[in-house]
Amino acid sequence: MNTIGLFGMLAGSAVALALFLSSFFLGIKRKEDPQNLWLGLILLAIALRIGKSIFYFLLNDMAPFGLAFGFLGLASIGPLTWLMIRHSSGFHWKNSWHFIVPVAGAIACYIVSPSPWETYLYISATAVLSVYLIFSSIQLMKSENEGSKNWNSKVLIMVAGVWAALVYQHLAYSMMDYAWGAIIAAVFLYWIFFQSFKTGIFPKGISVTLPDQTINQVRDAFENQQLFKEQGMNLQQFSARLEVPSYLVTRSVKQLYDRSFPETLNHFRVEEVKQMLLDPKKEHLKIESLAYDVGFASPSAFYAAFKKCTGQTPTAYQKEASLLSA
Repeated sequence: MNTIGLFGMLAGSAVALALFLSSFFLGIKRKEDPQNLWLGLILLAIALRIGKSIFYFLLNDMAPFGLAFGFLGLASIGPLTWLMIRHSSGFHWKNSWHFIVPVAGAIACYIVSPSPWETYLYISATAVLSVYLIFSSIQLMKSENEGSKNWNSKVLIMVAGVWAALVYQHLAYSMMDYAWGAIIAAVFLYWIFFQSFKTGIFPKGISVTLPDQTINQVRDAFENQQLFKEQGMNLQQFSARLEVPSYLVTRSVKQLYDRSFPETLNHFRVEEVKQMLLDPKKEHLKIESLAYDVGFASPSAFYAAFKKCTGQTPTAYQKEASLLSA
């Protein structure tokens, strides 16, 4: 097999694995924990960056598109990792500024290709990724939740490994060196794949009998301890508090409430707010204040969840309930 064929095979396998993992976390696991949205997007960004080399060396006619999408992926890895480590529950417009450089740089890559400027743009994006990795590491060390901290550290190691592979490719220019860079990236992608099995994200076995103790723990956490009221509560934190694997928590929640974990969080929060809206002692409190009290991270998230659960706005629900009780 010639060098180009070897490179194409290795890079292609790395892209395929990254896309597979991305689709899994974006499609299936995102419903269980919003944090998986960021991991899915990180893996998609990595796939775009590795795929750029395939376009550049093997599909010359489409090289400008490959360079543009590759830059978009490369420059997005850092912001996405940072947002995941910060436990952002979903995308908010206030985070948009992180993606100005990825979008603008992708457009610039398409316009200037082919020229030496594209190389400088890629080197700059790799340097920016280094900065994001440093700040993500600092943020991770500040984390107090051991459950999410352990998993996020594995994701950070994967991203750092991919970054090392990209730096290696920048420092070497032969096709074989690019092939070795693809190998390094693929190793870290396979590593996170196997770590997913170890942590229970990819459950082993087709069916699992849920222990009664686990089901009772989950029920008590929602109905008595009311962990849903804690700001930023997510599946990883919930699992760590109960010392129960996340996939068992997810299945217990489904069996108990016939909802996904995020849907169950919002259900209990909305039910709590509904009671407070009808409490005369809380009439002086703003609705947004009630939302924060039960664990919602923002008014927009609260209003969306309330409308989804009740089909009404909080104000409309309050007025209708008052008329019925009059």
